[in-house]
Amino acid sequence: LARAGTAVRVLKLFGNPGFSRQAACALGRLLAANNSIQELDLNSCRLDEGACVALLEELARRSGPSALRKLHLGNNPLGGRGGAALAAAVQKGVLPLLEELKLSSCEEACAALFEELARRSGPLALRKLDLSYSALGGRGG
Repeated sequence: LARAGTAVRVLKLFGNPGFSRQAACALGRLLAANNSIQELDLNSCRLDEGACVALLEELARRSGPSALRKLHLGNNPLGGRGGAALAAAVQKGVLPLLEELKLSSCEEACAALFEELARRSGPLALRKLDLSYSALGGRGG
Protein backbone atom coordinates (compact mmCIF):
# COMPACT_ATOMS: atom_id res chain seq x y z
CA LEU A 1 0.00 0.00 0.00
CA ALA A 2 2.96 2.32 0.10
CA ARG A 3 5.69 2.90 -2.44
CA ALA A 4 8.48 5.41 -2.62
CA GLY A 5 6.84 8.82 -2.85
CA THR A 6 3.26 7.52 -2.54
CA ALA A 7 1.10 6.39 0.31
CA VAL A 8 -2.52 5.32 0.69
CA ARG A 9 -4.35 7.77 2.95
CA VAL A 10 -7.94 6.50 2.54
CA LEU A 11 -8.98 2.84 2.65
CA LYS A 12 -12.64 2.16 1.81
CA LEU A 13 -13.83 -1.39 2.36
CA PHE A 14 -17.50 -0.57 2.96
CA GLY A 15 -20.15 -3.03 1.86
CA ASN A 16 -17.94 -6.13 2.06
CA PRO A 17 -20.20 -8.50 4.00
CA GLY A 18 -18.89 -11.17 6.29
CA PHE A 19 -15.80 -9.40 7.59
CA SER A 20 -14.40 -12.21 9.75
CA ARG A 21 -12.19 -12.04 12.83
CA GLN A 22 -9.33 -13.36 10.70
CA ALA A 23 -9.84 -10.60 8.10
CA ALA A 24 -10.02 -8.02 10.90
CA CYS A 25 -6.70 -9.27 12.34
CA ALA A 26 -5.07 -9.06 8.91
CA LEU A 27 -6.43 -5.54 8.43
CA GLY A 28 -5.18 -4.54 11.88
CA ARG A 29 -1.70 -5.83 11.03
CA LEU A 30 -1.80 -3.93 7.74
CA LEU A 31 -2.80 -0.72 9.50
CA ALA A 32 -0.14 -1.22 12.15
CA ALA A 33 2.52 -1.69 9.47
CA ASN A 34 1.31 1.16 7.23
CA ASN A 35 0.83 4.26 9.31
CA SER A 36 -0.09 6.50 6.37
CA ILE A 37 -3.78 5.49 6.38
CA GLN A 38 -5.82 8.30 7.88
CA GLU A 39 -9.35 7.21 6.93
CA LEU A 40 -10.80 3.71 7.23
CA ASP A 41 -14.34 2.97 6.05
CA LEU A 42 -15.75 -0.38 7.21
CA ASN A 43 -19.40 0.66 6.97
CA SER A 44 -21.80 -2.27 6.38
CA CYS A 45 -19.14 -5.02 6.51
CA ARG A 46 -20.94 -7.12 9.15
CA LEU A 47 -18.00 -6.51 11.48
CA ASP A 48 -19.09 -8.24 14.70
CA GLU A 49 -17.88 -7.91 18.31
CA GLY A 50 -15.04 -10.38 17.94
CA ALA A 51 -13.80 -8.88 14.67
CA CYS A 52 -13.95 -5.34 16.08
CA VAL A 53 -12.00 -6.34 19.19
CA ALA A 54 -9.44 -8.24 17.04
CA LEU A 55 -8.91 -5.22 14.78
CA LEU A 56 -8.33 -2.90 17.73
CA GLU A 57 -6.05 -5.40 19.49
CA GLU A 58 -3.85 -5.60 16.38
CA LEU A 59 -3.68 -1.82 16.22
CA ALA A 60 -2.73 -1.70 19.90
CA ARG A 61 0.27 -3.97 19.21
CA ARG A 62 1.80 -1.26 17.03
CA SER A 63 4.84 0.39 18.59
CA GLY A 64 3.42 3.89 18.06
CA PRO A 65 -0.03 5.42 17.76
CA SER A 66 -2.18 4.99 14.67
CA ALA A 67 -2.52 7.84 12.17
CA LEU A 68 -6.26 7.16 11.73
CA ARG A 69 -8.28 10.37 11.81
CA LYS A 70 -11.59 9.04 10.47
CA LEU A 71 -13.11 5.68 11.33
CA HIS A 72 -16.45 4.61 9.88
CA LEU A 73 -17.94 1.54 11.55
CA GLY A 74 -21.65 2.18 11.00
CA ASN A 75 -24.18 -0.52 10.19
CA ASN A 76 -22.13 -3.27 11.85
CA PRO A 77 -23.14 -5.53 14.78
CA LEU A 78 -20.22 -4.34 16.93
CA GLY A 79 -22.02 -5.16 20.18
CA GLY A 80 -21.08 -4.06 23.67
CA ARG A 81 -17.58 -5.55 23.61
CA GLY A 82 -16.82 -3.79 20.33
CA GLY A 83 -17.96 -0.44 21.73
CA ALA A 84 -15.97 -0.93 24.94
CA ALA A 85 -12.85 -1.91 22.96
CA LEU A 86 -13.27 1.15 20.77
CA ALA A 87 -13.56 3.45 23.79
CA ALA A 88 -10.46 1.85 25.32
CA ALA A 89 -8.51 2.30 22.09
CA VAL A 90 -9.43 5.97 21.97
CA GLN A 91 -8.57 6.55 25.62
CA LYS A 92 -5.37 4.48 25.77
CA GLY A 93 -3.72 6.30 22.91
CA VAL A 94 -4.14 3.63 20.25
CA LEU A 95 -6.20 6.14 18.23
CA PRO A 96 -4.95 9.50 19.57
CA LEU A 97 -5.58 11.40 16.33
CA LEU A 98 -9.13 10.11 15.79
CA GLU A 99 -11.27 13.13 14.94
CA GLU A 100 -14.32 11.51 13.36
CA LEU A 101 -16.11 8.34 14.45
CA LYS A 102 -19.22 7.08 12.67
CA LEU A 103 -21.30 4.50 14.52
CA SER A 104 -24.67 4.87 12.82
CA SER A 105 -27.06 2.00 13.58
CA CYS A 106 -24.80 0.54 16.29
CA GLU A 107 -27.02 0.69 19.40
CA GLU A 108 -25.10 -1.63 21.74
CA ALA A 109 -21.72 -0.28 20.70
CA CYS A 110 -22.85 3.31 21.31
CA ALA A 111 -24.14 2.49 24.79
CA ALA A 112 -20.90 0.68 25.69
CA LEU A 113 -18.82 3.51 24.22
CA PHE A 114 -20.65 6.07 26.39
CA GLU A 115 -20.26 3.95 29.52
CA GLU A 116 -16.52 3.45 28.97
CA LEU A 117 -15.81 7.06 28.07
CA ALA A 118 -17.73 8.24 31.14
CA ARG A 119 -15.39 6.20 33.37
CA ARG A 120 -12.24 7.65 31.87
CA SER A 121 -10.73 11.10 31.89
CA GLY A 122 -8.40 13.06 29.67
CA PRO A 123 -8.71 15.02 26.44
CA LEU A 124 -9.88 13.46 23.19
CA ALA A 125 -9.12 14.58 19.64
CA LEU A 126 -12.64 13.46 18.66
CA ARG A 127 -14.51 16.31 16.97
CA LYS A 128 -17.33 14.49 15.17
CA LEU A 129 -19.34 11.58 16.49
CA ASP A 130 -22.10 10.22 14.23
CA LEU A 131 -24.63 8.13 16.14
CA SER A 132 -27.47 8.45 13.64
CA TYR A 133 -30.07 5.67 13.58
CA SER A 134 -28.71 4.21 16.80
CA ALA A 135 -32.00 4.41 18.75
CA LEU A 136 -30.27 5.29 21.99
CA GLY A 137 -33.51 6.13 23.78
CA GLY A 138 -33.17 5.78 27.56
CA ARG A 139 -29.74 4.13 27.34
CA GLY A 140 -27.81 7.38 27.24
CA GLY A 141 -29.11 9.41 24.31
